[in-house]
Amino acid sequence: MPANSTSRIHIIGGGIAGLTAAIALRKYGFPVVLFEQSEQFGDVGAGITIGPNASRVLLALGLQERLAPYVRTPRHAGILHFRTGDRISYSLRGDSYISEFGAPFWHIHRADLLGVLVDALADDPDAELRPGHKVTGITQSADEVTSRFANGVAESGDVLIASDGIKSTVRETLFPGTPATFTGYVAWRGLVDLERLPGLEIDPDFALYAGPGKIVGRYALRQRGLMNYVAIATREDWREEGWTVRSEVAEVESEFQDWCENVQTIIRATPPDRCFKWALHVREPLDNWVDGRVALLGDAAHPMTPFLGLGAGIGIEDAMVLARAFSGSGDWQTALARYQQARIGHAANAQQASARQGLHLLNAKPQPGEGKTLYNDDMLGLYSYDATTVAI
Repeated sequence: MPANSTSRIHIIGGGIAGLTAAIALRKYGFPVVLFEQSEQFGDVGAGITIGPNASRVLLALGLQERLAPYVRTPRHAGILHFRTGDRISYSLRGDSYISEFGAPFWHIHRADLLGVLVDALADDPDAELRPGHKVTGITQSADEVTSRFANGVAESGDVLIASDGIKSTVRETLFPGTPATFTGYVAWRGLVDLERLPGLEIDPDFALYAGPGKIVGRYALRQRGLMNYVAIATREDWREEGWTVRSEVAEVESEFQDWCENVQTIIRATPPDRCFKWALHVREPLDNWVDGRVALLGDAAHPMTPFLGLGAGIGIEDAMVLARAFSGSGDWQTALARYQQARIGHAANAQQASARQGLHLLNAKPQPGEGKTLYNDDMLGLYSYDATTVAI
């Protein structure tokens, strides 16, 4: 065991990145306490993509059996014309991800992944989960870091990992002056039971409908029992960041009223309580994630747009590298420094690549029969990244 294996490691934020960090640290023998602001671990839920860069981490953490009932690898992917639904590009997928990148590509419901991560920690006596703790501030001394919560509790530890999301209180406390910039794009997401979509053709498994200044992506979840979609358009009249704000289905219908029938059918079938919207923002990458005993992780460190579907995956990578840095270091100072050095440039590249991809997709004018893709099949090399072996 490394010399710092008795460090009191606290994690703020029980999302995907924070929970994965707790599991990874436990794999290497470190006790953890994780604080989550919600009263229950969970999420309003929508679909997310887990690329090979992230799935190899989850497999290395021994989660394959737990994940198996919930994940699905798309058999094919395609880009379709917004008005006609005709194919612009089409490629077979399936097990090709494993042969190309050494790990699978998955679609999964966010709530299902969170459930798997929580269950993996729940029976571990050295992993303490504390819901109902919303952080309001932190202070540091020479000996410890103290988190204060809205419920009046204060807790001190040796190290604090801040994984408290895109609106991170800890980031704003330690790294002020990092404002978000509105991209000009608003996204809606929805979930529709497939039984509400009789006769809908789901081929390709993952479809991106591309039109001038707008895109709609859709794929099925939960063994093709749910249809998940994200619709993005240029808007200047609404700028609220965060992705749990309810939207009227009629608003999405109006925005995409001249699109092909499949898109309109999915949107019309969206239950009112499963339609949300958020304004897409970007932030310049930070040049430092560590302040004393505190380090940022996940969206708190590198919030990114959804155009490459990498947000959750990059946070999962963070978690494994962080745990390996602690395992291979004799003290927490060295561990945090090695974590940052290994991750900050890579995450910044992913942030910037996702933003560029959005500009490309939303400014393209694709035509049926072009036979070309609008994205790099290797995701700019990002799928090849291996957090389990990368030099630290």
